[in-house]
Amino acid sequence: MEFSGFTDVPVIDCHIHPWPPWRADNSLDEAALKAKTLELVETMRRGRLSGMHVYGNPDHSALYLKAVNPGLFYAGGYAPWSFEAANWRDTDWPRYVESIVELGYDGIGEMGAKPVTRDKHTPLDSPAYEGFWEACEDAGLPVVCHVGDPEEFWSEEQTPDWAKARGWGYYKGDYPAPEELYTEVENILTRHPHLKMVFPHMLFLSPHLERLDDLLARHGGAHVDLAPGIELLHSISRRSDDWRRFFTRRADRILLGTDIGMSKTVEQHLARICMLRMFLETGDEFYTPDAADELLTRYELPFIGLNLPKTALTKIYSGNLRRLWGKRPRDVDVSATASAAEKKGHTGVAKALKSLR
Repeated sequence: MEFSGFTDVPVIDCHIHPWPPWRADNSLDEAALKAKTLELVETMRRGRLSGMHVYGNPDHSALYLKAVNPGLFYAGGYAPWSFEAANWRDTDWPRYVESIVELGYDGIGEMGAKPVTRDKHTPLDSPAYEGFWEACEDAGLPVVCHVGDPEEFWSEEQTPDWAKARGWGYYKGDYPAPEELYTEVENILTRHPHLKMVFPHMLFLSPHLERLDDLLARHGGAHVDLAPGIELLHSISRRSDDWRRFFTRRADRILLGTDIGMSKTVEQHLARICMLRMFLETGDEFYTPDAADELLTRYELPFIGLNLPKTALTKIYSGNLRRLWGKRPRDVDVSATASAAEKKGHTGVAKALKSLR
């Protein structure tokens, strides 16, 4: 894939999973950490990225990436998803948020509410989370919060096979409806007007331009990223003129994100970067490239690029991220992070961090 023809401005990808979300094992060791570092740095080099914002797991592996590449990686500290919040009820949230910053994290996330059955879901606007939101707001710490999924996943007929294979269909069982999840979002933003939040995948509102525009107009701390769900690009392409005006008007509320990590190889990572840059920078019609991973649906209708002005691209590509997370990533306290990883039983990560001292 050729990247030399794209606009020459800094580009930071705000949505990277170095390892799958919700990892439960302690198998990462120094060799795996080094391999992942090389993979992501190679992706940045070939994809002409200036940096990445990576999502942290409880093992603090994201801080290893930061420590060995100063200034290259931002990282979000871990916080509970709605299906595990019950295990965090006794957390001293102000102290927890403070400790995240002390280790070297730049914000929180990804966390949130990937749909689960109602008996497992702790609403994000419930008392269980109130101390968390308040602590993040007081600290000025940005939170990446995934809420929901594509609306078609609540319909058996419309859910893609690849989503069904991953258990991402919510048409059987007692799942919260999308509107319930959006109500939780509205309540959080209303109660915490100074909270900085980034909602991945455009909050799955790409079929509903006017609703998303209204939400951003009413809540100054709300932002969205562009990470596929490829249905996002497909929906926008069906109203490309309207969305071009939206992107130009709301350029200070949108961040580039790819969801790298759902892709598995450097070539697949590059396909995601290339698709999004084509979509934002050109007016071309194009299709999902053959090199892309299977989660990026191959549609019959083409995507239609938005051909945004450079002023908008500069904000979307890096300006907004640096405004929210800082002009430069925080330094890592390697000794404290190694101790924190070891205390939680993540011996491989702890050993790798100790080797850096």
